[in-house]
Amino acid sequence: MIRGSCLCGRIRFEFEEAVTQIGLCHCSLCRKVSGAAGDAVLMTPSGGLKWLAGEAGLRVFTRASGWRTTFCETCGSPMPQLHPSGGAYFVPAGVLDDDPGVSIGCHIFVGSKAPWDVISGDAPQWQEGLPAPGAAPAGPK
Repeated sequence: MIRGSCLCGRIRFEFEEAVTQIGLCHCSLCRKVSGAAGDAVLMTPSGGLKWLAGEAGLRVFTRASGWRTTFCETCGSPMPQLHPSGGAYFVPAGVLDDDPGVSIGCHIFVGSKAPWDVISGDAPQWQEGLPAPGAAPAGPK
C-alpha cells in the first residue's frame, strides 16, 4: 500500500498502485495551487483509493471554467481528487508518505511555465496538455 497525508495529518489515505508515472504540470493554475514551479500528480483507479481519516475535512475550489482543486480545510495541502471521468483519482505526489515506485514521466503546459522555471531531466515536455498518441514532444525550453 502507498499512503499519503496532509501537512497537519488530519486527512490520510492509501492506494494500491500508481497506474501512471508522475506528470508535472507547469500551467499558472497548478503553480498557484502548489506554490512552486508546477504540480506533480499521478493517477490511481478510483476503486483502489481508500480514505483512512479526515475525508470530511476535504474542500473543493472550482473555477468558472470547471478547473478545480481539492485540499485539506485545516492546512491547505492539496489532496487526491476524482478525475472528471470518475474512473481514477489524481493524487498529488508531494503528499505521499511512501515511494509510489514511479518517476516523472512527462511535463505538460511547458508553454506557459514561469520564466524562472528550468526543467531538468529527460522526460518528454509538451507545450500544452497531453497530445494525441504518436505526437512528438516539444523538446526542452
